[in-house]
Amino acid sequence: MAPSQFKDLNVSVKDEDPHLRSRMVPMKVLVLGYPRTGTSSMQMALEKLGLGPCYHMRTAMNEYPRDNEMWMEAFQAKYDGIGTFGKEHWDQLLGHYSSVCDVPAAAFSAELMKAYPDAKVILTNREIDSWHTSYSKTLQRARKYWLHRVLRYFDWMTQLVHSLREKQWQCLFADDFKQNGRQAMLKHYADVWRVASDMGRDVLEFHIGDGWEPLCHFLGRDVPDGAYPRENEGGDWILKMQERARIRAKAAAAKLLRVGLPTVVLGLTLGFMARTASPRDAVSPYPRPLLAVPRLPRLRFSTLQFIESPQINAKLPFDNVLPSAGHYRNRLSGASS
Repeated sequence: MAPSQFKDLNVSVKDEDPHLRSRMVPMKVLVLGYPRTGTSSMQMALEKLGLGPCYHMRTAMNEYPRDNEMWMEAFQAKYDGIGTFGKEHWDQLLGHYSSVCDVPAAAFSAELMKAYPDAKVILTNREIDSWHTSYSKTLQRARKYWLHRVLRYFDWMTQLVHSLREKQWQCLFADDFKQNGRQAMLKHYADVWRVASDMGRDVLEFHIGDGWEPLCHFLGRDVPDGAYPRENEGGDWILKMQERARIRAKAAAAKLLRVGLPTVVLGLTLGFMARTASPRDAVSPYPRPLLAVPRLPRLRFSTLQFIESPQINAKLPFDNVLPSAGHYRNRLSGASS
């Protein structure tokens, strides 16, 4: 398959169980702002400052699809009261990463701040109406994209991502972003500030366009050369979403041809052989006669054919009658006389 124009799509899919991981590097930065507040740009900035790798929703979508299953466990523990999800689980899920941003992580701000008390906390933010419009044109559109809805029945990765996306939508916005999106965002940001204040944690509220200086000052890093990253602008986001869907569609089609087509051919072949096999092909426990006697034709009557009995007030079916139906009519007539 030809490489994508988008770098984050040019990754190999790893069928890895996150439950088998452990903490490998210290967690240094928690970026707890909602999507469409510059989280992708922040991911690139942190990695350029040496605070990566940084976990983003794309990590679960493109590279580690089974992470979606563990994120689902986290949602069920917090919002449904099913099971528990503590420090050990966060180390398994995020153990290879020095920083984390975007959802699903933002939905667990208090839990992550408790699990990693020494990590710096950044809250990416944006003017709320601008954010609501951007979210509606990107993530809400991806949720309703026709190819995603089709692929969830054929592609295992799309099914995992789709299920988690639906769970997030339900838990964060009560399944109605248009009505509840703004209120949910305001509440989330107020909760982050409240929890951070209760824990005595500093928070950097970072807006799109703030640039390197406030970020590097907060993190104690030198300002790098070059402009602050700008990633996932609205138009690029849509193109990337559509290309990701096409990549998954090609993978699903290739698997269908590789696995499904031979299975169908084998099934049709076995069915044809079973229908065309003669009863004489069956192995008999008796020796073959020296002289083959030709078979005589057998009369066969449908169960829809009936005869009337003068003594029995009912219609009796006669199927596979041998030698003939007339023989039995004669016998019945004799019994009634």
